[in-house]
Amino acid sequence: MLDFNVILPSGKAKPIFVACSGTSNVGQAANNAMIGLSKEGIGGATCLAGIGAGLPGFIKGAKAAKTIVIDGCPTGCAGKIFEKYNITATQYFIVTEMGIEKNHTFDTLETETARVVDYVKSHIID
Repeated sequence: MLDFNVILPSGKAKPIFVACSGTSNVGQAANNAMIGLSKEGIGGATCLAGIGAGLPGFIKGAKAAKTIVIDGCPTGCAGKIFEKYNITATQYFIVTEMGIEKNHTFDTLETETARVVDYVKSHIID
């Protein structure tokens, strides 16, 4: 199980990232960004599907943590899952609001993912 109490050198708890993983480029960029942010040590990652499936451990963890949601598009599947289980995200990002157009090709996914990572890193509120 993910440790939701990982502490940064500043003494603050690391955020937990939850991301869309939809079949469009923006869904995949959101998911890849979550992985990248976790690999960089900026925060942890948890499973949106586990929350959506109503698994108590995932819901409890998301409610207890500083949770940052990255949704791919305005459909807002991750946000709707949070609403369903009465979870309030600390921050909420939508990839299409970062100037990335939704499509179903993945030719520029690496570049789009990097843009999402940079955007989220520069907008995380301590």
